[in-house]
Amino acid sequence: MLYSYRTLVLTLVTLVSLFLLLRPLRLNDLSRLKHGKVLNNGSPEILNSTLGFQQVFVINLPARTDRRDAMTLAAALCEMRVTYIDGVSGDNILNKVLPADSFDKHISKGNKGSWRAHMNALKAVIQQNMTSALILEDDADWDVRIKPQLQQFAQAALVFTQPIKGSAKSTLADSSTANPANLPLDSLPPDLKPKLTPYGDNWDVLWLGHCGTDFPNAVKSPTIKAASAEGNPTSQSHHPPLLRVIIPNDDTVPSPAHLKPHPFALPDPLATAYPPHTRVVHASSGTICTQAYAVSQQGARKLLWQFGLQTFTTGWDLMLRDWCDGGYVGEGSGMGRERPVCVTVQPPLFSHHFGNGAASDIAAAGGGFVSKEKEMTPYVRLSVRLNMGRIVEGVEGDGLVDQWSDGGDSILR
Repeated sequence: MLYSYRTLVLTLVTLVSLFLLLRPLRLNDLSRLKHGKVLNNGSPEILNSTLGFQQVFVINLPARTDRRDAMTLAAALCEMRVTYIDGVSGDNILNKVLPADSFDKHISKGNKGSWRAHMNALKAVIQQNMTSALILEDDADWDVRIKPQLQQFAQAALVFTQPIKGSAKSTLADSSTANPANLPLDSLPPDLKPKLTPYGDNWDVLWLGHCGTDFPNAVKSPTIKAASAEGNPTSQSHHPPLLRVIIPNDDTVPSPAHLKPHPFALPDPLATAYPPHTRVVHASSGTICTQAYAVSQQGARKLLWQFGLQTFTTGWDLMLRDWCDGGYVGEGSGMGRERPVCVTVQPPLFSHHFGNGAASDIAAAGGGFVSKEKEMTPYVRLSVRLNMGRIVEGVEGDGLVDQWSDGGDSILR
């Protein structure tokens, strides 16, 4: 009898242990089984609830409970954990707290509120000494396969963010002078091993969600004021790395006809520059809109110094564009001598969700696209927002709606 009792106890302990061991694996595997194939050689850290970053922040006006509800559900359905940064009304921003160069600029209340909210997000990264954080706007959308997508992006980004062996800062992208130079993802050297984040050890901004960007081009590179050794401004051309990392045959990329920021826009240059279903990772150039961007600790500090204390002249995304393009190199007591390390991707991995005519709290929807009857998200095929109801009901795989199918039609038609 004692033997049977001990056997029963041991069996129960074993079963409980197996349950506790396998339960988190089941949760983590949800996105693998339902929402795309995880890369065997991709970073497992990116499969966690913060996508390989230390935190995921979402900027949201507390009054927009509709957006907070939608974002909370979207994140949960993709096994993500988000933390909210309260949006700020421009009416609550005192002129005396703005950087001095804003005094003669006509800056809208919406832009003032947006600026302050993004500064608060950067401040949180610094105060909590985070190695990295992803910052989302509350109308951002993404593909249900976002984790394997980010695994591929991280591999490609290392070309720009990970110093090569024996060098403190020089990267593989720095050594490429061809224009353009295309490097397939499967041709990356195997010795790019980051230590701080799965996205690399030396970067400032990863611009993952936008409404347009350019391929870097040495001919179009800005001439920037840079401080000379004597402290006098000199004319200096700072062009970004010209290398492009190519991810071919990516079935999460829409067909060329759908590569545009809204239905009435012309197709992006990407549509004709590469074969269908190609994603390209490259240095940021002329990038606009901040649906999603990640910052490192060093990037957050640089940005808060530049835009929290030194300058505020226009919308946040336009200032970030100019900063990543090297527009502030050499400003301020010898600071900023080096061009920031900003990496982006085409098409973007996060995009603005146009939902049933709901207007932006900052500006009108890009290109004037607002539909009171139909929702859409540019560039995103299996949109988590458009498939929320289906996923909640347990639908997966072929049961999810592909809004930009290869057949040429979209759910808007």
